Amino acid sequence: MVVPEGQATAMTATLGDILLVFLADRSGTAHELQQRHAATFGPQRAVGVNRVVAALNRQEKLGHIHLLKGATQKSPQVCAPTEAGRLRQRAWILEVPPEPDLAEVLDRVLLAMAAADRATFEAVVERCLAALDASRPRRRARAVVSAPHALAEYDDVVAASLRKWLRGLAGRPRDRDAA
Repeated sequence: MVVPEGQATAMTATLGDILLVFLADRSGTAHELQQRHAATFGPQRAVGVNRVVAALNRQEKLGHIHLLKGATQKSPQVCAPTEAGRLRQRAWILEVPPEPDLAEVLDRVLLAMAAADRATFEAVVERCLAALDASRPRRRARAVVSAPHALAEYDDVVAASLRKWLRGLAGRPRDRDAA
């Protein structure tokens, strides 16, 4: 099912959603947002500045951001969220789907850790844990295993590890909390 990017329902993270979370924390240029993305998700998931600019242009057309004038004509444009953009990012980060993709859970938690206030971070961790716990499979290991069953067992182990990691994050101070 294809869900329009502007629809405020739970969905897989788009670059636009990620940028809105960063912008809700503080305004920034396309280059600054690209750097925050790399710092949050690591170099293996780095995105080019052209992709960031394209995503920002889409967010502007959707009414989620506006561009602030620079000090000079050659200054890079600074992006800031609109009220609609703030509502969109808040709804997206907190609306964890009932059976979330594990990569999406990781994205939401890392974003909340890097760019959200403490209460939002704790709410994201809590909601991700609740969704993972609710979708926990009730399978038993089998003596004889097939490739699909082995893959399902692997997914179960990864999800269990993710739940353990999330429980360990809850309540711990973040580097941004000290600032």
